[in-house]
Amino acid sequence: MEGSIIFYTYGSTLELNGQQFEAGRLTEDLLNLSPDDYHPLHERMVRIRTLMDIYEYVRKSELWWKLNDEMEQLCQELRRYTVFRLLPDDCYDAFFSVIREITGQFSLFPPEEHSLSEDDQTKLLSASAEEFFQSDDGDSDPEISLGLLDLFRRREGSEEKGELFYYEMFRLLGACEDTWSAYKKYIDRYMMYLHDIRAFVPTIRNFIKFILSTLTTNGPESYAAALYGFYNDDRTAEKLIVNPITYHGDCYRRHDEYMLSYVPRELPDGSMAICQEHVTDSLQALMKADYMLALNSGHNIRRCIICGKYFMLKSGVHALYCEGACPHAPGYTCRQFGTVEVQKELAKNNPKVKAKLTAFSRITKDMQRRAISQEDARRAKDHVRDRLYDALRSPDISVEEFSEQISTAQVYEYCRITRVSKPRGRPPKAKAGGTHDQ
Repeated sequence: MEGSIIFYTYGSTLELNGQQFEAGRLTEDLLNLSPDDYHPLHERMVRIRTLMDIYEYVRKSELWWKLNDEMEQLCQELRRYTVFRLLPDDCYDAFFSVIREITGQFSLFPPEEHSLSEDDQTKLLSASAEEFFQSDDGDSDPEISLGLLDLFRRREGSEEKGELFYYEMFRLLGACEDTWSAYKKYIDRYMMYLHDIRAFVPTIRNFIKFILSTLTTNGPESYAAALYGFYNDDRTAEKLIVNPITYHGDCYRRHDEYMLSYVPRELPDGSMAICQEHVTDSLQALMKADYMLALNSGHNIRRCIICGKYFMLKSGVHALYCEGACPHAPGYTCRQFGTVEVQKELAKNNPKVKAKLTAFSRITKDMQRRAISQEDARRAKDHVRDRLYDALRSPDISVEEFSEQISTAQVYEYCRITRVSKPRGRPPKAKAGGTHDQ
């Protein structure tokens, strides 16, 4: 496959480019690519496509140089996420470096005046290849001597040397049609990466928010049943799964193209295992393999209700908070911030936290008086907690406005809770000559 991604799975581990990860770690990281983070990536790709179209028409090296600079910037931005630090290995940097070099050599003459003919190109590259691959004893590579060398295929025998000549070849050819054709494949590959982000991230976020977060029991079997329902409920599929009709051509695929093999191999830690070797050209396929392996291993990914970041759980607990630094209380983790004891301490200096604790106290008293059920109290407190974190994130929400939002009347109305008032005093007496309704 062109641009193949090769990774291995064994047990609850995924290995990519020689690095081992617990199943779900790559997904946990990529899910934190928010729409605000994605927008600059999309805008940069739009500029790349525009420069590409213009270059196809005018063929000016300075345009290709600008395009290449945009591509390098896109690579650097994507490398904030673990999977992209492993996918584009040194070959991407080497290729973009060569393109930067050959497009930076501006000429006063039109390209057609100094371009080589096809025969001259072949002679130049063959001579260079023969010299490059000449063995220490002076013998030439028989494949080159017989004229069988495919100059645009990376060498199998001496991988490191073949990789070096692959880029040396483009340096020799310069900014010609063959080099441009190879470059367009890199652009197409990154376009597919961005497409797979748009398809995978929103779909899995929806699955976590609307399906997994509502489960009463956590575990591989529960996750499998939830995923089956998510895939096969037509209403869910239309609204929550990225599809070409609703999402302007983007598509979350339920089936991916793979070459799958079982291979015994030595692992990076020196141990041996029979591994599943996956070969694909799809980022979406890699990410789904990571996430589905995580679910089968009993791992769950949730979104922290305080900082909004996704985090992974390896047990069946229903956790609401991550262990990351809390954005609202320096020195505390989100989990620590979520505890009542810490919030009581913070309430001394934060009136919004104090208002939240007062609202919790009112709800608890209603539950103790049996005016509302325990389930009603849980839902009401969840709503108040959500409003608190919204108010903490937004300085535009004043303390007075927040206090009004979490008033008993508004909370109960939003959660559709009806307080049950116990009758007080004696029942009314029946009127003379009448009967008392039973």
